[in-house]
Amino acid sequence: MARVGVFPASGLDSRPLLFAALGQAFPRVAFEGRPAGSRSGLDALIDFGGGDEAAAAAAAGIPALAAAAPEGAAGSPAAVKIASDDVDPRLRGRTLGDKHLAAAPLDNPEGVVLASVEGTPIWTRRGLLDRIAVAPAELDQGEPLRARFGRHRALALLPIIELLRSLGGEDDWSPPPLRAAFVLDDPNLHWPSYGYLSLPRLADHADRHGYHLALAMIPLDARLSHPAAASLLRRHHSLSLTVHGNDHFGPELGSAASDPEALAVASQALRRIDAFERRTGISVSRLMVPPHEACSEAMARALVRTGFDAITMTRPYPWLESSWLAAPAAAGPLVGWWPADSAPGLPPVLLRHPLAPPLYSPAEVTLRAYLDQPLILYGHHDDLRDGLDLLAERAAEVSGLGEVRWASLGEIAAANYSVRQDGELLRLRPHSRRLVVEVPEGTSHLVVEATGHDPREAVRSGPRGVALGEPFPVTGGERLELSLRSPHAVSPAVTGPPRHRIRRVARRFAGEAHDRLTPALARLPRGRLNS
Repeated sequence: MARVGVFPASGLDSRPLLFAALGQAFPRVAFEGRPAGSRSGLDALIDFGGGDEAAAAAAAGIPALAAAAPEGAAGSPAAVKIASDDVDPRLRGRTLGDKHLAAAPLDNPEGVVLASVEGTPIWTRRGLLDRIAVAPAELDQGEPLRARFGRHRALALLPIIELLRSLGGEDDWSPPPLRAAFVLDDPNLHWPSYGYLSLPRLADHADRHGYHLALAMIPLDARLSHPAAASLLRRHHSLSLTVHGNDHFGPELGSAASDPEALAVASQALRRIDAFERRTGISVSRLMVPPHEACSEAMARALVRTGFDAITMTRPYPWLESSWLAAPAAAGPLVGWWPADSAPGLPPVLLRHPLAPPLYSPAEVTLRAYLDQPLILYGHHDDLRDGLDLLAERAAEVSGLGEVRWASLGEIAAANYSVRQDGELLRLRPHSRRLVVEVPEGTSHLVVEATGHDPREAVRSGPRGVALGEPFPVTGGERLELSLRSPHAVSPAVTGPPRHRIRRVARRFAGEAHDRLTPALARLPRGRLNS
């Protein structure tokens, strides 16, 4: 354990929720309140008392952070420029917004400037001593740590995270690599175009600019496919498909209140997708994109039981019906912090973010990359009404964060795990229900940890099956596809369909017609539209 002193001790005592959350995020760190001059046995020091203790610790060879003044109340956002090569590469040259920088700038800043506002240094480093203009306030009751590390508030927490990471405080698990994809909700393959989208132009554009785009297809639409559109998806690996609800009948996944009703919907969606794959030879990622960002707990259970890998939404734990920045206690203080949010018997949730203004935030995307989360940027066909330049711009911004792998949602989920090598034993911590693993040379056994999952689940690898948490033999250099199987798994093939309602088909037909006609209607003179 790394021992981190907090001076004065009241700085720790007055922030119990904040330091408890940091302790969960960095399990190899122990925080200790320290009086003046007490540095024995410390690996680092955080000074909320003016900076003299931090300076003395740094002079004694102990990494230290001095926070000058408490954060202020929310005000006008300040643009914080991260400008140094001495911070995480994913942050370099990026701008973070902060509405809580009411504190005065640093007095007599010395050393390397790590961050500034309009040219004024607010975070500096000299040797082992960091100075920051603001100190983090205590968390509110039920407030997750991620609420202090977002598009409008990040600076007070960032230097502490950098310090704890430099100590190896997270643990010795290697996180997933940086992965990204665009997602457009609703398009299908009924024709080689959909609204403002031309699939041939989109495929060529994706190939030229090096990004991947997934079409979130409604399973009801999977009954028909145009030969040219299907051929294009088979030939271009820069485009893929994923699952978007079932009938797209409003917030349909959020309205399923009972387990039988939810199982009927999830099973029908998978049967439709399976039939589509057999007819076309096009694989579809088993990630669910819930329409209208709604998913009940019954539906979440059904997605696990029928075999979906994960879901992707704008907020974790959607069945708790709360904002992810004000999550209930059931979600815990680290909601939104990991590569995915998981709970036993429920699917991992991979967060996604709007790609178009005004909701798109480059600062939020930067912080998600910094937290090792997949970068899933989503929109609709009409976000591209002015052309595909928006995708090229976003792809350049994402690729500027580092070595990024653009991939389908299925591939992103399959690589969404942390790994640790213990001698000949390879440990995996899954953030998805299906994993593709390249086993390192020198590995004789592999174990999938039960963290965040029902410990009664089984791990399947081809014909093999073992209990979650049970090591099994592997060969170094082999490529394994692993999947988690619920103890309550059901076969979609033998589950009855939901009650058929003709208005579901009619509404989807009307919705598709609207999408396809929108570009033509937009080109009509305004007078003709009003006549």
